Amino acid sequence: MVERAVSEESDRDWAGELSAAERTEAVALTVSEPRTANWIAEKAEVAHGTATKYLDRLVSDGKLSAETHGQQTTYAPDPVGQYLIEMRELYEDHSPDELTAALEEMNDQIRTWKAEYDVETPNELRASLTTADRDDERTRRQAAREWEQLRTRRRLVEDALHLYDRFPDGQSPVSA
Repeated sequence: MVERAVSEESDRDWAGELSAAERTEAVALTVSEPRTANWIAEKAEVAHGTATKYLDRLVSDGKLSAETHGQQTTYAPDPVGQYLIEMRELYEDHSPDELTAALEEMNDQIRTWKAEYDVETPNELRASLTTADRDDERTRRQAAREWEQLRTRRRLVEDALHLYDRFPDGQSPVSA
């Protein structure tokens, strides 16, 4: 994932367009597996010390998690921090009616998969692969992946809606 994003950025002069901090953050927040500061520094086109400084800041801000094994520290997007950031963005950028409509669309899609494949969960859908032909197998795998992503997204939208119960006047949780 990050390799593609970074190679697309390399086609442009991203070192000239973004600061070292922005490049470090862009790389660190798009990795699909934990990476070292050296790896991130190389992809972000910054010095190791510069990357480490910004990575430590991102850890302090709750955007990254850091794990040390021996003398090696790896960095990855912090799932809780990312969830809270996304929930807050949904709360600030969408009305309760918009969030409710999105939730209804997600529920409709899940009901469609349940009916179409006669299953109750993404894993039941995966288990049905043994009876599917090759093209249907790919379709079912993709549907199972999307179903899981949709369940996560649905929980996020539900949590954002709960913020409207807690902060009904649209006041930010920080100012409350």
